[in-house]
Amino acid sequence: MRIVAVAAAFFAALYFALDLNKLHALYYGFDNGIFLQSLAHVARDGSAFNWAEGKTHWFVHDSWLLLVLVPFVKIYPYQETLIAAQVLLIAGSSVALFAFARRVGVERSAAICLALAYLIAPAVQGFAYNDFSESHFEALLIFLLAIAVAKRSLVWTLIVAQLLLGVKEDLALFLIWFGIAGAIWYDRRIGSAVAVLALANALAYQWFLFSAGQHASIPLYSLGVHHLPQDVAFVVEMLAPFAFAPLLLGWRILLALPLLAELVLAEQTGFPLARAGTHYTEAFVALLAIGAALAMLGRPVLARWALGGSILMALFFNTTVLHFGRHLYVVDDVAYHAARNLIQEQRPAFFTAEEQGAWSVASGDTNARIEGFGKPLRFQKPAWNTK
Repeated sequence: MRIVAVAAAFFAALYFALDLNKLHALYYGFDNGIFLQSLAHVARDGSAFNWAEGKTHWFVHDSWLLLVLVPFVKIYPYQETLIAAQVLLIAGSSVALFAFARRVGVERSAAICLALAYLIAPAVQGFAYNDFSESHFEALLIFLLAIAVAKRSLVWTLIVAQLLLGVKEDLALFLIWFGIAGAIWYDRRIGSAVAVLALANALAYQWFLFSAGQHASIPLYSLGVHHLPQDVAFVVEMLAPFAFAPLLLGWRILLALPLLAELVLAEQTGFPLARAGTHYTEAFVALLAIGAALAMLGRPVLARWALGGSILMALFFNTTVLHFGRHLYVVDDVAYHAARNLIQEQRPAFFTAEEQGAWSVASGDTNARIEGFGKPLRFQKPAWNTK
């Protein structure tokens, strides 16, 4: 545990520093502004309103678990608060993965290698480097849920499942799916209880939206895969840091198909969802990590291969600035502090879509407005400097 905890602490410190560079260069996007302004509004008047979405964020997603961050935002209403939460959640999930692997009987050295492989994986590094999202809670809670299920603790399973259901509404569908599967092949009482709890949450959120005259945010889906070569490459990229161990589970790997289908069948207007490092893939990656742990039972050599594979993937396919030929952003401290000062002043300010980086910094000011959310930008900023 100590080795994994130290690695997690190093990971969190490293990406906190890298994210601050990105923040001071005004390279964060809409999402960071949406969440900070929503939480700042909750701290101020309880509304969770933000100017990008033009309404309370609770009408967009069932993400009430974000309320745990409100006391911290109230004390320090700046992006650094969200960045700290982001890197701690992602780094902490590796410790929970180690604990799960040990719980199900994976050898200690193999569990350490698996947790380190997970941290080093390009996708997980991308989660820490990309914009803030409520999805950053997913991996930690999924691993904790797996531990509770492995212990066959009904109470703790339902507690953690309820917390997970507070991340986003689509997780209710997945917990219904895995609850039914668990009831059939694992533990009828626990599986049934999780499925019923998830269904109750889904219906409750729909009632909440209906009573407020709103409707669920449902993306369009089709039966066609629009980016087949890229999607196949995505699956390979997700499996390689785990030495393809989940494939050894046989037919049980098919239980992950609904999560994969959500990624590859969505008709998203901006960019494909099935890409390493995007927050849409966090639950899928967590599920693969659980599958890898189960596959490593009695096969500790797989964990060493996974660590080696993860290092190779990070060297050549990393999704963040930590890659050959990439450089830190050139910071713009004048613009950063000008936007940041709006939070203290709490005065009206207006930003265009192209100024989303500055708006995200200023979004702790509940009067800071922005237009153009959801529209393709004319000038997309690169994810890192190349010179």
